[in-house]
Amino acid sequence: MKNILLLTDFTAKSENAHQYAFKYFKGQECTFHLLSIQKAWDFTMDDLMVASSKSSVDNALLEDNRSDLASLIIKYTSIYSNGTYTFKSHVDYDIFTDAISQAVLNYKIDVVVCGTDGNTGVMEAIFSSHTLRVIHTSDCSVLVVPEHYTYEVPKRVQYLLDYDDSFDTCGKDLFDELILKYKPKVSVLRLTFALEMHPIECDAEEEEIKSLYPRVPLDYHILSTEQPINEIDEFVEKNDVQMQVISVKKQTFLERVFSNSHLSDIVNSSSLPVFILRDCEK
Repeated sequence: MKNILLLTDFTAKSENAHQYAFKYFKGQECTFHLLSIQKAWDFTMDDLMVASSKSSVDNALLEDNRSDLASLIIKYTSIYSNGTYTFKSHVDYDIFTDAISQAVLNYKIDVVVCGTDGNTGVMEAIFSSHTLRVIHTSDCSVLVVPEHYTYEVPKRVQYLLDYDDSFDTCGKDLFDELILKYKPKVSVLRLTFALEMHPIECDAEEEEIKSLYPRVPLDYHILSTEQPINEIDEFVEKNDVQMQVISVKKQTFLERVFSNSHLSDIVNSSSLPVFILRDCEK
């Protein structure tokens, strides 16, 4: 049984991510936890002034969210009534990442599902979007689905090895499940900018990955440019890729600021679902 956290703000973006998850995990027994977060800084005194005198602060702030979640669960339950999916609703009034971290811990979440519109700006470049903050601060794997992406079976997967990532079996359970269920072709792209990696080391890495997945059609490529996003996107277009996979380590704010990681650019620019796996702490 998988526990999957579906973040929702009741927009088309989040519902599209939900629909992708329902199709991707088809055939598995899953409990989908729908979480609506009323951000702490969204509170205003007007929220309480319009509430009934008998209403608690909790009800004044979260009643609409609970009602919308109940409607959403009725809708999803009627569509997916085959018995393998269970739905639960949760609302929280907290800092966004704190609410998610608590949910991951309390409900033993295996995967967090986020929708993204790919928009970015100066403030997001510094502080990251909600999705990126979840990725950087959560101990859980995250599936990011672009707003307008329509589900396709992942027949070809692009596995991105960023400069601070090494490929080993630890933390790859969800990737192994992907391989077993969908049997895709896998293209590993090693990003070597800011990483002193000799060609012999790349050859050894390629052989090691192929030895771990001997029955998987797998090819290995090296990208050494400082800005590899264009090359990654070109590869996606030429090779009909349906999903990108990348492993990340949990990072502090300062580590993110001084990191050469391409994670933010990949997530913000990708037109495909990105499955972010959580590296094991060593």
